[in-house]
Amino acid sequence: MNLFSGWQRLAGHRRFFLLCLLLFIVSTFLSTWLFFPIEAIQRRLLQNVSQQTGLDMRGRNATLLFPLGIGLDLSIYPDIPGLNDLEITELQVSPVWHSLFSSDKRLNLTGTLATGQFDVDAAESGVIHTQFKNVALAALQKADLLYRISGTVTGRFSGENLSENMEGQGDFSFHVVNVQIKGLEKIGLPASFSAGTLRLDGKFDQRRFSLEKVVLSEGFLDLSGGGNVLIGETPEQTRLNLNVRLHRTATTPDSLQELFNLTGIKPTADGSYLMRIGGTLAKPIIR
Repeated sequence: MNLFSGWQRLAGHRRFFLLCLLLFIVSTFLSTWLFFPIEAIQRRLLQNVSQQTGLDMRGRNATLLFPLGIGLDLSIYPDIPGLNDLEITELQVSPVWHSLFSSDKRLNLTGTLATGQFDVDAAESGVIHTQFKNVALAALQKADLLYRISGTVTGRFSGENLSENMEGQGDFSFHVVNVQIKGLEKIGLPASFSAGTLRLDGKFDQRRFSLEKVVLSEGFLDLSGGGNVLIGETPEQTRLNLNVRLHRTATTPDSLQELFNLTGIKPTADGSYLMRIGGTLAKPIIR
């Protein structure tokens, strides 16, 4: 009986010890969590990203995420003509756990941009995989831009060996619905065109973009084509080499037909128009 009582007391002491240990761990975790220098982490994180990308950015509303991560709202100032400052809300940055045991650490970023969502997986080696859904194009462009495109875009972007100038190799795929083109009244067309749906697939290598599939359908005309774009520092230095085939639809306005006539381009046997676009983004040449 005494031996049994001794084991009971020992078991009770063990449970008491485990309870104390658990309370110590929880209290230590909570105190560390509550008093962790989150603002300092936010500043360090944004400083490192700014140095790597050359982008000016500001963070706010930083919070710690369980079990390990940081949440914040972020403003990015890209200083690109025609592009608005980017407001990212509900941004969550956390490590990809299994990468912590490898030589190529990775981060996962999710958040909201222009009413849409994005998910980014970025590695120290310069490999990046991005997916986004229902991002509103109109919110990304300045209102005084000469020509503007609205619609919501869903797609993906993958790259490797990316430098701070986003030079590297990769591929992309975009799908834009409810496309509207505005500003065309400057060339004698209606002020706003309903262009339907756009599908764009391609690859890039350094600053050369290869557009492998471009399809515009269900709008005022059907368009298909492809080609290459060599990205320069400015629209005047960005070179175009594109082949585009246009088909009239039931909603094609007469003013667009008149514009075709002015170019001197003759319709092919099936009634479509084949255009070769060269020159620069600032001054394209159609032939």
